[in-house]
Amino acid sequence: SLTEAPELEMGPCRILRDASQLALVTPSHVPAYHETFRDITSFDKRRGVLPEQREGDGDFDMRGLLHRDGSVLMRVSKASLTSPYALYTALGCKMAVGFPFKDIATVDSIVLDELPALDEEDARTTISRLQTAGIGILAKRAALDAAPLAGAVAIVDLVDVVAAGGKIALPQGALRMAVRIDGTESDAAVLSLAGVDAAMLILEIAAPLSRVHGSRRVFELLARSECQTPAILASVFETDSGEALTINVGIQMGALLVDGLGDGVMVSAPNTQVDLRPLSFALLQGSRMRNTKTEFVSCPSCGRTLFDLQTVTAEIAARTGHLPGVAIAVMGCIVNGPGEMADADFGYVGGAPGKIDLYVGKEVVKRAIPMEQACEELVGLIKEYGRWKDKEEAEVAEAVAV
Repeated sequence: SLTEAPELEMGPCRILRDASQLALVTPSHVPAYHETFRDITSFDKRRGVLPEQREGDGDFDMRGLLHRDGSVLMRVSKASLTSPYALYTALGCKMAVGFPFKDIATVDSIVLDELPALDEEDARTTISRLQTAGIGILAKRAALDAAPLAGAVAIVDLVDVVAAGGKIALPQGALRMAVRIDGTESDAAVLSLAGVDAAMLILEIAAPLSRVHGSRRVFELLARSECQTPAILASVFETDSGEALTINVGIQMGALLVDGLGDGVMVSAPNTQVDLRPLSFALLQGSRMRNTKTEFVSCPSCGRTLFDLQTVTAEIAARTGHLPGVAIAVMGCIVNGPGEMADADFGYVGGAPGKIDLYVGKEVVKRAIPMEQACEELVGLIKEYGRWKDKEEAEVAEAVAV
């Protein structure tokens, strides 16, 4: 946002203001609890134990359900299964001879609210190919009872798990269970999760409970019971504005992730056309979890800036935005630039009018490069230090093999 014209920040500022004012006057509706685990003075992330492969899993690789650095889950409609290539693309899959494969920013697991019937062969073929690619398939237990699916994960509400004494009979074909928590459960119910065999917890706080405070209560109870099951933050946002969605996701889910609470996210926004996959991965990267693209650091474009920061940053991002694990700083002047970019791998700094200095870490390695050449010189520097990879050309859509 620092590379935008100041007037463009008015919209986001209003959304932040309104969200803050609403939070001040809205009761949390969360039962009183005392926090001992979350410490705002020192970062200590809760890390769930990821699913392991077990005897009896057969050809289904259950280790791919979640990612160690933070997971992205996505709700998928039954109708989308009939357009497999569009679905594979939406999930971030790479394609080879019509088959999907996981890439660096592919959704880890999907949640199907409705399963295709056993005789809907095309839709079931799509599911099978996603499973072969290592993408987990989750569905509610009732849906799996009605239309069994081999290798699936059954979603069961915590109240039902407690009622069954923690021992749930899985539907035919299901290999694991995911426990859904809505925040209304008793302390005893949440504490009992330490003894439940679940692949993950889906934390979907029910209205009118505050998502942030309700989630903090649940994580406090999980810490007390030493439950190590991974917990996914799941929220449905009703806004019809893409900008409001982005900001509210950051406020409500990001606030938890930056405190080390949560092993992944599942964002739903039925009233917008926003692509939720890149939004979800950006949320994880912004929370210093899963790195899937280049990290850019920029100064706030003050009066000392020696070039058009917005234009240059966009140019550099277009050339280098595909390098996960690489941090690039774009700084307008030599006064504050080196200090603000201390954590970056490479730096692009205005050294004089029309001249650019390039940095590796905190060390300047090239000085007074004409600005017209500086972007290419930066790319060459990244290559010289072994951090470059070529962009993969978008693959031509192929017919799905029968």
